[in-house]
Amino acid sequence: MVIADVAVVPLRPYKGEEEMYKVVDACIEEIKNSGLKYEIGAMSTTIEGDFDEVFELVKKIHKIPFDLGCERVITTARIDEKAGGITIDEKLKNHR
Repeated sequence: MVIADVAVVPLRPYKGEEEMYKVVDACIEEIKNSGLKYEIGAMSTTIEGDFDEVFELVKKIHKIPFDLGCERVITTARIDEKAGGITIDEKLKNHR
């Protein structure tokens, strides 16, 4: 079990934030439909799951902006992996 903190940033072409957020919303919808546990934050989304499932999902959401007409995308992913696995709840147990 791993945790991935992922932010997809569609760069262009956009006329405003509303168009950009439509692309971000499409990425979040793909995450919701994945069946993996996730938490949406103000600047990124945390995804929890099997190593391969999480990486496959990150690849999918990185490609969504291109499917929606974006010419350039920056995706940032940070992975937290621990021997024996780690969960979002375990990671945040001292902060909830």
